[in-house]
Amino acid sequence: MPHHLTHTPAWHALEEADERAWLDQWARLHHSPVLEPESAPAAPVPALTLAGSTR
Repeated sequence: MPHHLTHTPAWHALEEADERAWLDQWARLHHSPVLEPESAPAAPVPALTLAGSTR
């Protein structure tokens, strides 16, 4: 028959807090902060006249 260990509510709370702290630290290291999007570079303006146009 397997032996089951039981843990107190305080132990579970401490484990949950440790895990949350670890995940918060991991997220800060692996995700850059949300920055304002840079403006898109201006697209080149197509020429309005064609080669050989008389205008």
